[in-house]
Amino acid sequence: MLREYLSEPHIEQIKKAYAVSAAAHDGQRRLEGQKYINHPLSVAALLAEKRLDSSTIIAALLHDTLEDTKITKEDLVQEFDEEIAGLVDSVSKLDRLGFESPQHAQVGNLRRLFFAAASDVRVILIKVADRMHNLQSVTVHRPEKVKRIVKETENIYIPIAHLLGIGSWRREMDRLCFRALNPKRYRVINDAIKKGFKNTSVEQAISNHISTIQQQLDKRQIEGEVTGRVKEIRAIYEKMRKKGNSLRNVSDVFAFRIIVKTEDDCYRVLGLIHNLFKPVTSEFNDYIAIPKINGYQSLHTTVHGIFGRAIEFQIRTEGMHRIAESGVASHLAYKGAPTVEEDTNLQSIQWFKEVIHSLEEHESPEDYLENLDLKLFSDYVYVFTPKGDIKQLKKGATVIDFAYSIHTAVGNGTTSAKIHNHPVPLHTVLNNGDMVEIHKSRFSRPDPAWLEFAETGDARYAIRRALKDMSSKDLVKMGERLFKVKLKKFKIKQNQVTNEMKNELAARFGAESWNVILSEIATGERFAAAVIGQLFPSTFLNSNSKASEVISIQGTEGLGVQYAECCSPVPGEPIVGAFNVGRGIVVHTQNCLNVRHSKLAPEFWQKLNWADEPKGEYRVTLRVNCQNVTGVLASITSSISSHDADIASCNTSTSENDAMVICDIQVRNLEHLNAIAENIERNKRVNSVERVRLN
Repeated sequence: MLREYLSEPHIEQIKKAYAVSAAAHDGQRRLEGQKYINHPLSVAALLAEKRLDSSTIIAALLHDTLEDTKITKEDLVQEFDEEIAGLVDSVSKLDRLGFESPQHAQVGNLRRLFFAAASDVRVILIKVADRMHNLQSVTVHRPEKVKRIVKETENIYIPIAHLLGIGSWRREMDRLCFRALNPKRYRVINDAIKKGFKNTSVEQAISNHISTIQQQLDKRQIEGEVTGRVKEIRAIYEKMRKKGNSLRNVSDVFAFRIIVKTEDDCYRVLGLIHNLFKPVTSEFNDYIAIPKINGYQSLHTTVHGIFGRAIEFQIRTEGMHRIAESGVASHLAYKGAPTVEEDTNLQSIQWFKEVIHSLEEHESPEDYLENLDLKLFSDYVYVFTPKGDIKQLKKGATVIDFAYSIHTAVGNGTTSAKIHNHPVPLHTVLNNGDMVEIHKSRFSRPDPAWLEFAETGDARYAIRRALKDMSSKDLVKMGERLFKVKLKKFKIKQNQVTNEMKNELAARFGAESWNVILSEIATGERFAAAVIGQLFPSTFLNSNSKASEVISIQGTEGLGVQYAECCSPVPGEPIVGAFNVGRGIVVHTQNCLNVRHSKLAPEFWQKLNWADEPKGEYRVTLRVNCQNVTGVLASITSSISSHDADIASCNTSTSENDAMVICDIQVRNLEHLNAIAENIERNKRVNSVERVRLN
């Protein structure tokens, strides 16, 4: 493999590195019983498959020597050179430090990974390859450690492989994670696939389709290679779980790939496929015209094919395929090792540059994780500036998110916007192909209300930071304006709020002064209505008063709104809010026992209702009493999944004839919850379904 692309002197250095590593790890064994040297050798092989340079291969062979042997960095400099010693040292440092909490640990791991990429992307490639090989034998560890390793892989390494464009590694890690956590499901689905469908083997069906397509390519004199496969087992399982179907009823199982010589051929083949098979019109994506954030390019189309099932086709050139499978590694194969600063033409490297810039500015792990999670796990929409430049934003992004994606100064100064030359509100959700025009003023300032509809982490962080960075005087002025608007709604005159009342309330809140309260209103840390409710409780809570205001819960508030665990309110249920210092408004159901027996003073309560279409999902607990028979748990979870509800956890206790299943599920509203409960009750083996509340 190495001789296909490396010179003999480079290969000799690699042999030397193997000898040094083998001697250093002599006598060491892995938990699975193999000689330790097999691990660095396997990591090096994974990188060699991507045709990485000799320094990367050597560093991979030596990557554990500084941690687990007597070899020092100075030894590596002497035996090899500064570059290789630096690579090995950087990989070792990623595992060296400890943290005070799990959240800080995750942030620390992410920060170190990204800073490593900033100096040399090869460090991350070695680390991801290391993780991928370790996953192959992860089940030798205790179950709790297996779960931790898998979660870390899913949260960090798989998204990074995806964003670096290394599709083959992403798929393999995803497969290994699923197999580690769900060995039985993995085996059952894999065996079922091998048996085929309708008395036809999967291999034969795929082969027949490949032959048909290849004949059509030859007929049109299009040079190309056709391959077919069954989709990843995890993806198939998720479709089964979500729809409550058996494998036979999952329609989207097969995928084909056609690799051709030119971009024009890609579009010719697309027409050919649509002539051969009936296309699913809603399932087409042109990632050639608009590449993904990691540089991925391909045409995706879904058609009706094998056994009447939907099948996906990916059509791309050889160069596109190389990038799709190896991503940034394909650029390193011949060019060496770009840093973030040296090679900003690579989209995935540019992405790291943006992340590194943003993480340098974040003060807290919470802010950083929120911002990064959105970047790692989002689907995207593509919109245009008036000049025709493309902007990529997460699905659900609004006009204000677009403004901040151009520049923080543009976002902060936004006054209005147009889409396709028509004025739109700043909270308008963007769609693919929108042409967005932002109007701004140097005198404009961010509005705290923007936090209610800003969807991207970058925009939300920029808004919060801008609000906090405003001068104390400006914050007080903005908070006072918001406060006066609310006073007017309650028909309360400004002179009714005396200085004595202000000072007393500030003391009760633990604030240094009334101005601090106003500043917190401006930054969204306090509701103006909540402050008025505590200044004028009788007016505020009088249900017959026209001045009494009801706050609508959107489900997207984030700051200052929490949902009580004692009653787990969901949209559709009458609700009430309790003001809790440090927590904001805690939402309860009106018939919650904690509300009925509460000793809170009236001024601490707030009338609430749900918005017309609240967003988000809400956790509830169901107790299902049923017969203790085989398959009952599967049928209950299927009844839940068939209504497009996620199951957070599910626990079972049994006696000789009966069983009790406790499920925590995520629902959209009361109607959704009732539909799920009714669906479960239709099961003849189910005796009753009850909603569980802590009170």
